[in-house]
Amino acid sequence: MRGWIGFCTLTVAAILLSVMPASAGAGPVKVQWYVTGILKFTLTPNYNTGYGPVPAKFGTQPTPNPGAGACLLGCADDFNTVVQGGQYLYKYAAHLHVVTNDANGFLVYGEGSADFSDGGANSFPVSGSLYYLPSGATSDSNTGFSPGYPFNKTSGTVNPSTPLFGSAPTITYMTYPAPMFTATAPTADYYQDYELKVPANAPVSSSEYFVWVVYTVVPQ
Repeated sequence: MRGWIGFCTLTVAAILLSVMPASAGAGPVKVQWYVTGILKFTLTPNYNTGYGPVPAKFGTQPTPNPGAGACLLGCADDFNTVVQGGQYLYKYAAHLHVVTNDANGFLVYGEGSADFSDGGANSFPVSGSLYYLPSGATSDSNTGFSPGYPFNKTSGTVNPSTPLFGSAPTITYMTYPAPMFTATAPTADYYQDYELKVPANAPVSSSEYFVWVVYTVVPQ
């Protein structure tokens, strides 16, 4: 089977408040300034040379071998051909860059839009299969055995409801999950590797399995 992960870049803007005019009169002049809220978010897959999956192995690590759907500084995280019960590390999977003028900082959420699916009847759960872990901007010592944090299938409303190649789904939350990252600084960079642990009973398919990982950034 083959597995790859698509990406969606979401930008969340704060509410714009109108600028109030200065009040004038016989007494002192009171001036109030209202600053437009700005939050910019960029997401770059395969952000450094040497990107791609390697099977979990002790000792000298194999050369990453990404599938055809991957490309430097873009495209998808394509794990290429994987096997039932296999475990893989995808190096330089995602770089998140966030800038805001919100004094309180921001929160980052990241969830799978659905389970891994081949677009037909075959699927296996994203929860318990896909994990993220810290990487480096230009160097990376992780292996397929490094501890990671699980991606969960969202409980929010996904539009479109079925992930489609070439589409950019969004998630609408009634209740936000636990944040992936919390920042109080005006800017931050996050570098991630991914781990894929294929269930031993995952349905074998000659088609590509895929799932969208949706990142959402909101001001605190």
